[in-house]
Amino acid sequence: MHKFNIKNIEKLDNLKRRQSLPPLETLKKFHIDNKSTLLDIGCGIGYFTIPAATIVNQGKAIGLDIMAEIIDIAKEKATNISNIEFIKSEEYSFPIQDASVDYVFISNVIHEIEDKSRYFKEIKRVLKTNGFLGIIDWEKKETEMGPSINERISKEEMIKIYEDANFTHVEDITINMDQYGLKFKLV
Repeated sequence: MHKFNIKNIEKLDNLKRRQSLPPLETLKKFHIDNKSTLLDIGCGIGYFTIPAATIVNQGKAIGLDIMAEIIDIAKEKATNISNIEFIKSEEYSFPIQDASVDYVFISNVIHEIEDKSRYFKEIKRVLKTNGFLGIIDWEKKETEMGPSINERISKEEMIKIYEDANFTHVEDITINMDQYGLKFKLV
């Protein structure tokens, strides 16, 4: 199972990534309410969490990651933002209260999760009823960047996985040529 290697930190924020996946513009496609509490799981250096804090300007953006070194970098980048918090987390146990999150956001992480059913249970635990889940992941095709093709989950497979976990598929989100976006609701 592929896991992100901290030695590749430059892949998390560079000109090429900002061109193909501009964080603020990408987040806006998911129609996140400005009063939401948004939880960015696998937040890395805050690539999406920091711009999310401007969208949820009457709410809160929380970034979770399993790597303490990466959380430290994210905290440094967000020192002047009052409605943001970065927390080190375990993979299957989020230090977040039950039913306290309006919107869970996950970018390029699901393909790294071994026990998906346990992971989804934890997402459902923290998400409010009628809360939303936004996902970005890699198209199941060969691309210049991203994990190997056999680790990728197609959009159709991802929809089935989440529907089997009792999420309702709300809409497809156009991201770029190499990645897809999906929005789900927990009912």
